[in-house]
Amino acid sequence: MKIQFPFDDSIGRLGAVRPAAAVAGLEPKPRSAILRRVCWLMAAFWSSSLSIAADGVPMAKGDTILFYGNAMVERLLEQGELEAYLQIAYAGHHLRIRSLAWTGDEVGHRLRPDGFADHLRTLLAAWPANVVVMGFGMNESFNGVAGVNEFRAQLETYLREIARRHPQARLVMLSPIAVEPGGPVDATVRNREVAAYVEEIAATARRSQALFVDLFSPSRTAYAHSPAPLTAYGIHLNAIGTREMARVIARALLGDALMARVNVGRIDEVARAAAQKSHHVAAI
Repeated sequence: MKIQFPFDDSIGRLGAVRPAAAVAGLEPKPRSAILRRVCWLMAAFWSSSLSIAADGVPMAKGDTILFYGNAMVERLLEQGELEAYLQIAYAGHHLRIRSLAWTGDEVGHRLRPDGFADHLRTLLAAWPANVVVMGFGMNESFNGVAGVNEFRAQLETYLREIARRHPQARLVMLSPIAVEPGGPVDATVRNREVAAYVEEIAATARRSQALFVDLFSPSRTAYAHSPAPLTAYGIHLNAIGTREMARVIARALLGDALMARVNVGRIDEVARAAAQKSHHVAAI
């Protein structure tokens, strides 16, 4: 049996933030209020976030990084490359990294088995977070532009719960990826809808003093340059796509200087160990 815990069963600063036309990959239409708002909001982010992008999120010895979100976040941790970048960059820091993401999760709708609330309390006592990373928005975007207001309200409620549970944690908010062309849906139409949710996540991140990581623009660029598909059904990252987005997120978290010093020759080796660890801790 599964039950819903609306806001108390989950917990989670920029990547490449750009003016809206670049983030959405779309030219704002005169009649599109959503895309006009994306334009001026993201332009504001661009000017205020460059130093954060260069510096990343500082991490100390023994820090715990918790990841919350949907299937994209699950894959990022299960495959191992994202954790590998962090562990190699902070060798000797003994970072503790765990995914509490769940396939199908939304900010306002998260199904869990009976008794999970008690289990979560035990987990959080053992894994007090110093950095919380959240990745939502793709599932919610299927409600279309009409669902944006509800998403905004649910996201703000979710963040209040995160702040209550982790008052000292540094917050990171990932945008959803873009929809890859060639899938079963019209990518142009869907990306206009996803762009509206990217806008809301970016605006909420700014209000919450969280780091916003744009995956929408980098994923569109990656699709255009990749000779092979990077997703399944246009929205689920495959192994290649997961590797590409892991690199984007790692750069945002580490900053340019630290990312440049990562020994990429060790990524595959460490990723295999991180993936094995991820599967192990997910079962306990």
